[in-house]
Amino acid sequence: MNLRPHHALCIQKFTGHGYDMDFTRHMTGVVSALRNNPDTPVCLVSGPDELCSHCPNCREGRCSTQEKVEIMDARAAALCGVKPGDRLTWAELSGAARERIFAAQGFEQVCSACQWFDLCRNTKI
Repeated sequence: MNLRPHHALCIQKFTGHGYDMDFTRHMTGVVSALRNNPDTPVCLVSGPDELCSHCPNCREGRCSTQEKVEIMDARAAALCGVKPGDRLTWAELSGAARERIFAAQGFEQVCSACQWFDLCRNTKI
C-alpha cells in the first residue's frame, strides 16, 4: 500500500470523521485493513497515496493544500527516520510514529497546521 509519511499519524488517530462520505468510507476500510493485518507492506510516497485516492482535495494528482502536506510529510518522515521510497510493514511504520512522534511529543510539530488537529489532539491511539 502506498502511503504518505504523515498518513501514518492520520490512520492511527482516525475516529470516523472525514472530508465527505466517500472519503470516510474508504478511510474506515483502510484503517480496518491495517489494524487487521499489521504486516501489510507499505511503500512511502511523496505524492498522492491510497488515502488521497478518495479525498475531495486531490484533483488531477495534486492536493489543493500541497505545500502544507509536503511540510507535514517531511516532518513526519524525518522524525520517524524514513523517506519516500522506503518499504516497510504497517507495524513498523505505525510503531515508529507512535515511538518517535506521539510518545516523543512531536505530534504538534507535524500536525498543528492540519484542519483535523484539534480532533486528533484529543484522540487516544
